[in-house]
Amino acid sequence: MSVINFQEYKARLEKPNYTSEPKPGRNLYKKNLIEKRMFFDKNMRDYINNPYIEKCKFSLNECIVKFSSRDLQTDFLLILQDYSPEEFDSNFATWEFCIYNISNEEYIDSRFFTSSEMAIKYFISKIKYSI
Repeated sequence: MSVINFQEYKARLEKPNYTSEPKPGRNLYKKNLIEKRMFFDKNMRDYINNPYIEKCKFSLNECIVKFSSRDLQTDFLLILQDYSPEEFDSNFATWEFCIYNISNEEYIDSRFFTSSEMAIKYFISKIKYSI
């Protein structure tokens, strides 16, 4: 018969288990996916006639705008990470802007925004000054 230290046992139970395995029924990407795509499309329509946005590639399914530099060494990405429609006509969105160097396979810059207007304007300004 072995001796059990109950304090150590309780501490082990309360310790979170970290895993890379997805939990069944917890796919947060598919949560509000239709509303997320509609929100992305609605926000991009206001900027679609911008000469810098016209040079970008769009993916409505993944909610990504991508601009590649002329030398094809750098990618500028604007990604709608999370969107949650809430009550009282307020929406919560998280945008990620990142600059990725393809040749070195590293991120040069990465920022998060909660304002759609600010995220898109920042994305356009970075493209404008990099050309």
